[in-house]
Amino acid sequence: MWYSREDRSAPVFTAAQHIESRHSAGEQYRLPALCILFYMGGVIAPLLEQGAVCVTEKLPRFLGGTPVYQLPDAPVCFLDGGRGAPQAADTLETLYALGVRQVLTAGMCGAFSEQAEVGDRILPDKAFIEEGTSLHYAEPRLFSTPSGTFLEKVRRWFPEGKCLPVVSTDAVFRQTYEKEALWRRRGAVGVDMETSALFTVAEYLGVEIAAVLTVSDKHPEAPGGKSWHWGMTAQMRRGFAEHCAALMREISMEK
Repeated sequence: MWYSREDRSAPVFTAAQHIESRHSAGEQYRLPALCILFYMGGVIAPLLEQGAVCVTEKLPRFLGGTPVYQLPDAPVCFLDGGRGAPQAADTLETLYALGVRQVLTAGMCGAFSEQAEVGDRILPDKAFIEEGTSLHYAEPRLFSTPSGTFLEKVRRWFPEGKCLPVVSTDAVFRQTYEKEALWRRRGAVGVDMETSALFTVAEYLGVEIAAVLTVSDKHPEAPGGKSWHWGMTAQMRRGFAEHCAALMREISMEK
């Protein structure tokens, strides 16, 4: 049974209840309202080198804890959001219970369109739903969307960014040629595993959200063409992390 308007019963347990449970550390604290959720490795260390501090060693999410950090000069927290739609939703629900209200999700996507190349920044204006988590938060629909006003702010900070649709999937090794051709016909240019779920859950919770994705790899569009290749570098990760931090630092000054 997916999401149903007729089901008005409460969840068996909530993120807030889990935080206070024996399964969690039981640590009591609040987080800043602004947050960067990273869905890629190699981005935390560069910000720690710039003086970021650890807020807690273990975010009390259900699917495995992770450290939460804060920028040294702004009320902005950041962390590794996990991998895949279920953990992304778990993380966002937990952050909401701890006070987070505006989230920039920063990750990677694989490009399967001529409109996107390795190193490009994609600012999704919609994310086609091919993961199952969204179906527990909203009635079935083709795509989910970010918060429009927040997306416009992100676009100003990433003027080279391409505001184009992506798709989020649960199955890394089931991105077939036929499936990606269908995604192209719908206008999508890249694929990840979290964005559509994050947009859906954020809407459900009333959290402002936008995403920026760096193209990490390029997919061949047909058998016999250029083979799949990975192009993400440590330098690209560092620059991406610093740019995201600068954006959220400026937004914090508007509050």
